[in-house]
This record gives sequence, structure tokens and C-alpha cells, in this order.
Amino acid sequence: MRTNDRGHQVLAAEGYEVERTCEAPGDTVDAAAWHERVLVVRSPMHADQQATGLAKRLCHAETKLAALTPPRGRGKRHITDAATLVEAIALVLQEHRVDGLLSVAWEKQVEQTTHYVGRGRGSVHREKRVIQKTRDHITHIARQADPIAGLRQRLGWQAFVTNAGPKRLSWQEAVLSYRHAYRVERIFHRLKTRVHIAPLFVK
Repeated sequence: MRTNDRGHQVLAAEGYEVERTCEAPGDTVDAAAWHERVLVVRSPMHADQQATGLAKRLCHAETKLAALTPPRGRGKRHITDAATLVEAIALVLQEHRVDGLLSVAWEKQVEQTTHYVGRGRGSVHREKRVIQKTRDHITHIARQADPIAGLRQRLGWQAFVTNAGPKRLSWQEAVLSYRHAYRVERIFHRLKTRVHIAPLFVK
């Protein structure tokens, strides 16, 4: 529990812990074993932030998917190959990290127009030709309720590991220690670049 800005006691974190025994690889004589505590913690505030981010990603993905097949009009480029459309849909879902959360349905639309061959006005006995244009158009975008609900249940959960015993470090103290710990990754947020930079730890 923690005290918020209004002086009310609110839930800061909840969870449980399990113990496990780890062994280092090596010979039976030199093998080392130790005990660890795995703290599985859920933060309601973190879960709300992740839920907000998920909702935004779903909305942005739906907007981009709908823009793949715009209505007919001048200056509009249309996808005429189903394989190209499938690849574009997969790219949007992967870009917004919503793969498996949205279902997309489309259909092939065919438009035929008849024109007279050559110049001048048409007549009954004049030769005609049929020009056929095809395009793949997205007809339905739906959210998958079950996968989204399953993902929401996993939001806000984190696992912390420590070899300190319960007498030395309680569950609450361990969570607070991890939250107040210094993170090297925060330094890289200051770099204004599109290159994905991550810290490298060498021991």
C-alpha cells in the first residue's frame, strides 16, 4: 500500500513469491548451487499504463489498415494483388505489436468498362473492347476479444529475483529496492536517434 497525493491509501503492488534452486554448470565436484526467491509482482499503475498503450496501438493499427485500401478516386493507388495486401497487413500488425489481436477480411472487386475501338462516335456495328480493373478491398476489421482479454490479464506483471532471505529482505522491501534501483537504460533515453541502442553488460 502507498499514500497518494490526496492522502488516501491505495494499492501499490500485489503478488507472490516462489523459491527455486539453481546450479552452475560444471563437474559434480565444482558445481555450485544456491537458492533464489522469485518475486512475481503486479503494479496496478503499470497495468493501466500498458492498457492505455495497447488501446492506442489498436486504434493506430486499425486506422493504418483501413488506409491500405482507400475508396476509388483520382490519385488513389489500389492494391491489385492479394499477396501484396497480406504482406502489407502483416507489416502493420507487426509494426504496432498487435499481431493476433486484429482480424482483417477483404474481397476482390472487379470493375468493367466498355469502350469503342478507335476515335469518333460509336455506332451499332462498331467494334468494342472491355477493360477490366481489379483491386483488393478491406471490408471488415475486428478486434479479437479473447486474445485481447488474455493479454490484459498479463499486463503489469514483473518478476524480480534475489538471493537474500526473507529475514534479510522482506517482500515489500525487495519490491521497493527494485523500484528505487538505478537503471543504466535510462541514460540511453536522452540520445535523440532512431537507432535502437541497448546497454551491453560484459563480465
